[in-house]
Amino acid sequence: MLVRRGILGCSESYCPICLVEEESVDHILLHCHKHWLIWSKIIKWWGLVRFCPKSFSNMWSRWTSLVHGNFQRKTWLMLFFLVAWSLWLLRNDLIFQQKTLDYDTIFFLIITRLCLRLKAIHSDLPYSPTDLIRLADGLIRWSNVQSLRIDNMWSPPMANSFKWNVDGSSLGKPGPCRIGVVLRNHHGHLLGMFSVPVGILYSNIAELRAIVKAIELSESNCLLHHQHLIIESNSTNDISWMHKPHNRPWKHHNLFFSVNRLNVYFGSITYSHIFRESNYMANCMAKQGGRRSSEFVAWF
Repeated sequence: MLVRRGILGCSESYCPICLVEEESVDHILLHCHKHWLIWSKIIKWWGLVRFCPKSFSNMWSRWTSLVHGNFQRKTWLMLFFLVAWSLWLLRNDLIFQQKTLDYDTIFFLIITRLCLRLKAIHSDLPYSPTDLIRLADGLIRWSNVQSLRIDNMWSPPMANSFKWNVDGSSLGKPGPCRIGVVLRNHHGHLLGMFSVPVGILYSNIAELRAIVKAIELSESNCLLHHQHLIIESNSTNDISWMHKPHNRPWKHHNLFFSVNRLNVYFGSITYSHIFRESNYMANCMAKQGGRRSSEFVAWF
């Protein structure tokens, strides 16, 4: 703009970072190869695959769809503006303060600024900039404890009972599915866990697969025979199917047949609906199942 108004000469319109191309919004905030290294490092830090946007506005439109989860999405959007702002400050420091470029420091400053802003919003965030500088896993997995429905947290079963928490999730309708199940006793002690990918399904069917797997695992462990089992799921449809056989979808009769066949091994089985907060551990196991190529089973 200053060049167009005749205040600066044409030679001063080049990017002050690379000194190769004319300075523009798209170039200085995105396409300058040194600045793109920062964007690439941020994207890799979050564990995503790099992409090549055509413009800064195109970068923004794609950025908003890359991350899911309320806290994670807000954090990711905050990170977008922090990167752009930090790169703009770097450009101004170079021009007006004659500072040298140090991109390792810039990356650390971006993560530090992000962490400080998150702590201002969520005082219970347990991570420091040093914790996050290497990996973003803590932010990707963290949930704001204050937003949870505390009255619906997980509770142990009664004495001489065993509780399975099950979860099935789908990345699409239908989409790649994974299931996870966790077994605990009346002391809350972890007794067993399982996770595995189960193919392309709807989430309700993935959850049903998780219920059946919990029963099959119980049948394989003689210590659980003739015991009272509680199976908790956050899927209202699946719990309704277990309580009302006449509502069960016929095309999945083989799964319900497996449940009926295995019932004889146990004193009784109770099916209960819970909120997602109570199902956190099973949900984590289901997510891990997406990274596996075979079944994971552990007994304690």
